Parts: sequence; C-alpha cells; structure tokens
Amino acid sequence: MPIKSHLKDLYRVQHIGVSRKGMLRLDMNEANAALPDNFIASVLSHIDSDYLSMYPEYEALQEKIALSNGLKSENICLSNGSDAAIKYIFDALVSPGDTVLLTEPTFAMYPVYCKMFGATIVTVDYAMDLSLPLETYLESITGAIKLAVIVNPNNPTGTLIQKDDIVRIIKKAQACGVLVIIDEAYFHFCGETVIDKTLEYDNLIVLRTFSKLCAMASLRIGYAAASAGIIEGLRKVKPTYDVNGVAVLFALKLLNTHGLIDSLVREFMEGKAFLTDKLAAKGTEYISGNANFVLIKCPGEAEHIISSLARKNILVAGGFKQKMLRDYIRVNIAKRDIMERFFDEFAGVCENRRRHEIIKCSQDKS
Repeated sequence: MPIKSHLKDLYRVQHIGVSRKGMLRLDMNEANAALPDNFIASVLSHIDSDYLSMYPEYEALQEKIALSNGLKSENICLSNGSDAAIKYIFDALVSPGDTVLLTEPTFAMYPVYCKMFGATIVTVDYAMDLSLPLETYLESITGAIKLAVIVNPNNPTGTLIQKDDIVRIIKKAQACGVLVIIDEAYFHFCGETVIDKTLEYDNLIVLRTFSKLCAMASLRIGYAAASAGIIEGLRKVKPTYDVNGVAVLFALKLLNTHGLIDSLVREFMEGKAFLTDKLAAKGTEYISGNANFVLIKCPGEAEHIISSLARKNILVAGGFKQKMLRDYIRVNIAKRDIMERFFDEFAGVCENRRRHEIIKCSQDKS
C-alpha cells in the first residue's frame, strides 16, 4: 500500500548497516563513557525477571523531576526521548495547515514533524556570527503562527539566548495566542533555563533529555514540562507505557545520586577547556558555544578532515549546508582523556595535510 502522499518527499537520514561501535563518537552529541561503572552496576542490580515482567511505573520519576525543577508532577510528561515529546506536541496541538516558526538552522526533527503533520514552516535565519536576530524573530510572532520553537542553546550553532530575551519571546507569543517550545536539550552545559516559567505562562513547553550530559542516549528518555492543561493534552496522544522501565530506573537513580550530575558537568567542562586551550595555542579558529560541542573552522578542509579522522576511528560532524557553518566541523566535548586523543589525531591530520600541500607546491614549481 502506498504511504500518504505528503510523506513521499519527506527525507529521513538512514543509519541502517552503519555501526558506530568501537568508534570514538564525537559526531552526534552523545556523552562518551560518562557514567561511572559502579553507578551502572548499582542500577542493573535492581533489574530482575520480576522487574522486567512488569509494566513501568512513572510516578516516582515524574515527582523527582518535578521536585528538582520546582514544579508539580502534573507539570511533567515523560517521553521516549525528547524527539517523542515533540511528536506528542504536534499530535495534540498542531493541525494540518497550521504555521510553525522555526530558526534556521535548528534541530532536524522540527522540520521533519512539520512536514509529517502538514504544517507550514516560517524560518528566521541565524546571522553569519551565529547570533539569532532577536527582533526579527519577535516580529515574526503574530496571530498567524500556531507554534514557535527555540532550541536553547541551539544545535548546531551552539548559540545561547539569554533568559530575559527568551521571556520576551514567551510574552510576545502569549499576547498573540502562540504556543512556544523552548528545547533545553543542552541546558546542563550553560545553566540557563526557563523551566520555572512554565508555572507562569500557559503557552510555554520546555523540553529536556537524558541523552546529552547524562549519557543515556540508548535508553531514550526525556520529558516535557508545561502547564497542567498542556500536559494533560500530551498524555491524551502519548502511547501507553512508551517509556521503558529500565530507562526510568536509570533516570531516577541518577537524579537521586547526590553530586553525580555536578560531577559530570565538571568533567565535560574540563574536557572542553582542554580542547579550546589547545586549539587557541595552535592558532586554530573555533567557536566554543554553550552546548556540548565545539565548532572548529577548517576552511576548505572540513570534508578531508572528517574522512581522515574516520579512518582513525574518530567520528565528527560536518557537511553543514548553511553558509555560516560550511567551513566548520562539530566536535562533541567529553572528558579530558577523550579530548586529548581527539586533539592529537586532529593535529596530526592537519600537519599531514600541511606537509602534503608543501610537497605539492614544491613539485608544481619544479
């Protein structure tokens, strides 16, 4: 049977047949080997046949998430990764023909869901310096918009919009009857959040994930925070028990382990400081950003560097279509020892390229 006509031209990246096991994975904003082995062992010790045979229970985790954010359990909707939370929002709140305001670039799943649900997309482009033209974005929020989306910090630019400016967006949207998603997938790396504002503004939805700092990408767990009314709407479209019990157990244990999140943040920031210091000493242009990655400028060399590193079992991102990002590779930050390995290999690739160009230039002259 043919799929729906509007889905025929919907492009989705395929990962079939491509294994990243055993690679140094700095390409998809995951956390590499971040959780301590003793923490993982302690969680697994609670999993037995009785636990696996029972449908998952969510109340304790919802209450813990709510408490840690100054909210109530009724303000939290668990999701199968934050991707699923986005789908809940579109399922419950966006109809075919509605207009969604996005930035360009943004997290790839937002335009995917817009096309999937038949929504019209309006975009505001990030500037060449990777800043968001805030006034332009505010002017774009009108009664014709159903949903406005900001990823903060943004992926793949790493750009952070300050809390006061985010509140300006929420207020303008509320005045126009517009829903707002503030996607805080990377908030651990900058400390900026508006999750507390979900108690004040009934048009605000904040998304979080355990995939980035918390190193649980394979467990697929995240959540939405919003007013009780919005959360009730999301629960109406949410599949029954779609968040698995093992993910719930890991997330609850992590939030109940005093100091673990702070320790993870320190380790990542130490790795980031090491990398940026080394890049600066080498004279390599970079953008540190406010998320869990660094953009490294490789003019005319990005594709070569990506492929050369891949041959050394190191994966980094690149090939961005946006003009302001075209010369950059994106490298996830990780603990210092991982950043040391990356930098040594990156510097070696750059040096080999430089020697090759010198030899080639010498041969051309002769």
